[in-house]
Amino acid sequence: MFSAIVYKSTTGSCKRYAELLSARLHIPAFPLGKEYIPADTKIIFVGWLFAGKIMGYEKAAKKYDIGAVVQVGMSPVSAKSEEVGRKKNAISPDIPLFTRQGAFDINKLPPHFRFIMKIKNKEIAARFEGKDNLTDAQKATYKMASTGVGEPPCWCVDDIVKWCEQH
Repeated sequence: MFSAIVYKSTTGSCKRYAELLSARLHIPAFPLGKEYIPADTKIIFVGWLFAGKIMGYEKAAKKYDIGAVVQVGMSPVSAKSEEVGRKKNAISPDIPLFTRQGAFDINKLPPHFRFIMKIKNKEIAARFEGKDNLTDAQKATYKMASTGVGEPPCWCVDDIVKWCEQH
């Protein structure tokens, strides 16, 4: 049983997913560094992706018993998302790792990340330009990369809630 959700959010997506989970699971959600729960508490951690790293995960893992992880990025979820997330963050196979597409707002990023993403967004947008039959998630990513802002096609947490209720 989980006692809390702890999240690391910069542009608001992780906070939104944490709040959605909190409402559905009836447990509190706290931003990392402002949580008021004892160490070793069993939590769900929600963090944003940057170059495959789940921001805040390492710090949270040192303090809490993480029972599930939600990684949030601007890219569409792919078959490799979980594999890359586990490898780059050393997440044990016995901890479920859920991947979600989040919103993006380049202006909410800290200056050093904003600079990097201005360059990276050009590369990301180029991958989708001129392609037909993009999925809704790919269209969302293209919009985020080409304009600097955008939302995912959905904010679904049903599968996460179902897993948490079963465990």
